[in-house]
Amino acid sequence: MSKVTRDHSSQELAGVGLSPGIAFGTAYAVESPSAAFYPIGIARKEVPRQLRRLRAALKESKRQLQKAKRKFEAELPKDHSHIIDAHLLILEDHQLLGEIEEKIQKELQSPERAVREAAQNWISVYRSLEDPFFRERGSDVEEVVQRIISNLTELDPHVTDGLPEDLILVASEASLFLLVEYPLERIKGLVVKKGGTTSHGIIIARSYQIPVVSGIPNFKEIIRTGDTLIVDGTSGVVLVRPTGREMRSCRARIKKQEKRQLTLVGDQEPCVTSDGRRIFLYANVEIGSEVSVGMRLGGGGIGLFRSEYIYMKDKKEPVSEEEQFKIYKKLAEEVEDRPAIIRTLDFGDERHPYFSPILGETETALGLRGIRLSLKYPEIFRDQIRAILRASVYGNLKIVLPMISSVDEVLEARRLIQAAQEELLREGVAINSQIEVGVMVEVPAAIILMEALCAHADFFAVGTNDLIQYTLAAGRADDHIADLFNPLHPAVLKSLARVARVAAGEDSMALVCGEIASHPVYARLLIGMGFRHLSMSPYAIPEVKQRLRETSYLEACAMVEDVLRQSTLSEVESCVKLTEF
Repeated sequence: MSKVTRDHSSQELAGVGLSPGIAFGTAYAVESPSAAFYPIGIARKEVPRQLRRLRAALKESKRQLQKAKRKFEAELPKDHSHIIDAHLLILEDHQLLGEIEEKIQKELQSPERAVREAAQNWISVYRSLEDPFFRERGSDVEEVVQRIISNLTELDPHVTDGLPEDLILVASEASLFLLVEYPLERIKGLVVKKGGTTSHGIIIARSYQIPVVSGIPNFKEIIRTGDTLIVDGTSGVVLVRPTGREMRSCRARIKKQEKRQLTLVGDQEPCVTSDGRRIFLYANVEIGSEVSVGMRLGGGGIGLFRSEYIYMKDKKEPVSEEEQFKIYKKLAEEVEDRPAIIRTLDFGDERHPYFSPILGETETALGLRGIRLSLKYPEIFRDQIRAILRASVYGNLKIVLPMISSVDEVLEARRLIQAAQEELLREGVAINSQIEVGVMVEVPAAIILMEALCAHADFFAVGTNDLIQYTLAAGRADDHIADLFNPLHPAVLKSLARVARVAAGEDSMALVCGEIASHPVYARLLIGMGFRHLSMSPYAIPEVKQRLRETSYLEACAMVEDVLRQSTLSEVESCVKLTEF
């Protein structure tokens, strides 16, 4: 029998970039503790002792989580501490704990089996849902369950002694605890089997500029602990055992990026193309601590403040008007005269206990979300609008309405906003009664109705992530059709060009706040279409600013004219030349 040897040559693995940037380092495979080696059943007389074991494991899990929270609060913005709070709430959930104890007492299951089975129904429900955010909450439950079982079996999968200084973690998921149980300063990159842009681990990785690549089939069969890896989270590529030439190229890119960052961080000079066209760059943010980062990196304001992040604290009631007001007031004070566009609540009804039960079997992407949710629960919308209006006197706040598909939705939303304004004025509360109200362009219906919407919208914000999804009928989180989710699809480009053209004709401001604005090549296409306002991840601002300063607006326009004549994706890619930048 011939001996099978592993290929030690350089390999390039293509996946999906979840956090941009490039890094190299030493692979370290993170193995989850085995769930196979625990007893299935117990004797009746063992019940008291097994309940004590369970409670001891719960207590130890809580201690570990509280320790992780203290570490987070010391090393990360405090806005992220609610992530640990969510895990603590799962750990203390009376319904879940009651089900576990019942399985031990009545069904004579071992604590390990009882924890696994009681939690599995919750996990299955979460994972069956279409919405990426809610699927990630299933990962939260899974992480807590694994922690309890590890403490029951006294396993410690996270051995940190002897770890390399340049750590590339290779794991099944972008778990939050990869970033708290390993030395954060050593983590240079992540390679994971699955993960979404809304997972807690990815949010933290982006904040710390740690490149992440996901969705590589069979990557654990190719990558071994000790292998040298190059992780390119911008292009979604991992190089395993790179050649000397590839390493030199990687080091050159990192050095170039570091030099650009040092040169451009704090650069508050305007972004002007090489032939004199002014382009306005803004930051997309989810939490308050990212606002100052966006400003420091050269943003001219906040192009998208995702307000639903405020609600993600697993409470039984929506966040209060007063609590929202404090957050929006701080936002307004930080941006001062620069704009800050607050997107009203945009998540499906299943994302918060208040909006349960889910209505029917409708998929979240096609169901009750965005403005539909706000209009169905006007009391929630009213609280949010009142909070924004109260904060509007402290800075240049604007409102944008998500998931608009009809003029009727805009009219009804504006009616509710007007009612909130009148109510506050009667109460003697100072507000900006001229606050601008814009419309998110995310569905084909909004593009078709652009001319009609112009009469009722003060500005437009194009959410390209959802626009691509709805135009191409391709969910961005579905690995099976990930290749279809392409910003360069001719239908997507023609849709974007129409938005820019109609908005310009009606003298309306059109902002692109989807992630494609973060890519210099796509940004060049957007300005060639006529967009002058782009919003992106804070850390993308310096590079996009520099690249656009080197770009000729007239040449970008000519390229767009050529691109819009093409009918196939390959023809478009040939015109755009993605490798150019």
